[in-house]
Amino acid sequence: MKVRIQEETIVLEDVSQLYPAAIIRYADGTVTPISLEWFDELANRDVELLQYAICVHYKERENEPLVFGYEDRDRLEAAIADLAHQLQNDSR
Repeated sequence: MKVRIQEETIVLEDVSQLYPAAIIRYADGTVTPISLEWFDELANRDVELLQYAICVHYKERENEPLVFGYEDRDRLEAAIADLAHQLQNDSR
């Protein structure tokens, strides 16, 4: 099965993980993706939101995710809805 995220075609059989995230920078400079739930509930002034994203980890390169960035939560949620629509239509 294939899906498109932004302009990229993703072959799901090659993917180990695909998830939405908030990309943040900690006060010490560390940049990392975190769950939206963590960001919504636990983020404080010690973290800076850099962007929202859909992260794709390929089986062959699990430590190097492909990150599709979105400038705000509304655009991320629209991308998630589009992805769900693609999956729903392909499963029929």
